[in-house]
Amino acid sequence: MMYGYAPESLDDPVIHVADEGTRLAASLIAPGATLINVLPILRHIPSWVPWATAKKNAEKVRWLTQEMQRIPMEHVTTAMVSSQLHKELLVQAVELMS
Repeated sequence: MMYGYAPESLDDPVIHVADEGTRLAASLIAPGATLINVLPILRHIPSWVPWATAKKNAEKVRWLTQEMQRIPMEHVTTAMVSSQLHKELLVQAVELMS
């Protein structure tokens, strides 16, 4: 649970985004997995270059990371508007005190 957001199943959007982001990031940081690891100057190649797949994957990882943050925060803002969050926090505080 994060920010009061509890994923309901393995098909939850946050789980899917986190899994895909982790998989892509792991493939990028493995030693020797990309030419950027061998020749760091290649990180300056634009992503539109046809063979710059590592750069495209890095941009996708950045977007997935932002999605992992956006989805729970969106849940918090909608819960605050509907004031359900205040009730949940109050119940948690009472449970901690008992």
